[in-house]
Amino acid sequence: MGNSSDEIWMTRALELAIQGKSKTQPNPMVGCVIVLDEEIIAEGYHQKHGGPHAEVEALNNCRHNDLSRATAYVTLEPCSHFGLTPPCANLLIEKGIGRVITAMEDPNPKVLGRGHEVLASKGIEVKSGVLEEQSKQMNRIFIHLQNSPLPYITLKWAQSVDGYMDPDTKPEYKRGSIAISSPESSEIVQSLRSHHNAILVGRKTVEVDDPRLTSREENGVDPIKIVLDSECSLDLSDYRFSKVGRSIVVCNSGNSTTAVEYCVGLEKGLEPVLLKLRDMGVYSILVEGGAHTLNSFIDTGLWNEAYVLESSNKLEGGLKAPVIDLSGFDKTITDTDTIYHCIR
Repeated sequence: MGNSSDEIWMTRALELAIQGKSKTQPNPMVGCVIVLDEEIIAEGYHQKHGGPHAEVEALNNCRHNDLSRATAYVTLEPCSHFGLTPPCANLLIEKGIGRVITAMEDPNPKVLGRGHEVLASKGIEVKSGVLEEQSKQMNRIFIHLQNSPLPYITLKWAQSVDGYMDPDTKPEYKRGSIAISSPESSEIVQSLRSHHNAILVGRKTVEVDDPRLTSREENGVDPIKIVLDSECSLDLSDYRFSKVGRSIVVCNSGNSTTAVEYCVGLEKGLEPVLLKLRDMGVYSILVEGGAHTLNSFIDTGLWNEAYVLESSNKLEGGLKAPVIDLSGFDKTITDTDTIYHCIR
């Protein structure tokens, strides 16, 4: 573990890294801070997939020629292989950096300690593990993608204290959504869309809510919109979500048309289409569908993280919320709601 000074600079590096969010997927979020004589002389972060890595951004922003006494704080082990960009470990060596401190080892099999080894072999002081848990938490989607062929799946829904997520069992077409949780609680998870590169709903949610499914954050990247519609019964031109950005309809084999992008094979189950979606560039999915859609992920165990926003109000009837065991969830109580959160 690093000392307090190391943790201060690594905290700044983590703050920079998080700005990459879904834009870097399937690559990690990484921040880099270069410190000399207890002052930051340069910093940078990985801004988007295929773009310069954090170390490159920081070094490009550095105006000091002699870095032999400087320390680079990086939230992830510098890469040691040629990918879309050259190895960052080599660049740090070329620039004459004196010391490199990282938060965690890169789980990518192409790196996995080799970046640290390359640096150390050139006489650079290397230390890893400073704020390691915070870095792993931030990059849990990236870590998942290194170990699974499936996208990272996050479930999210709001429900009343008596277990309902909608006052109507058969809501009318294009009625619009009805807020269950408080605006304060909703703000806690509004950034979720900016951490996932796709958002998924079922056909019924589209028909009733006519959602835009766009990013809720300023300068946020709109996620890929995915709709489960087994029979391809929706006329997408009737709905707002299809007007902007990329949309994918997941349906049974033989039901697709050439009107939009399709992922077929839903009749075989969720897992086969999730594998296909990963190949189509879907790396993380926020599932915001109705009870039927959410239960299909819960029943098959195909989820990695979940948020349940429970209002203190009662609906006393309507559409039942998804069934999930909340006993293992972390619980946060606000003035109006209870927020349950679980990472599996």
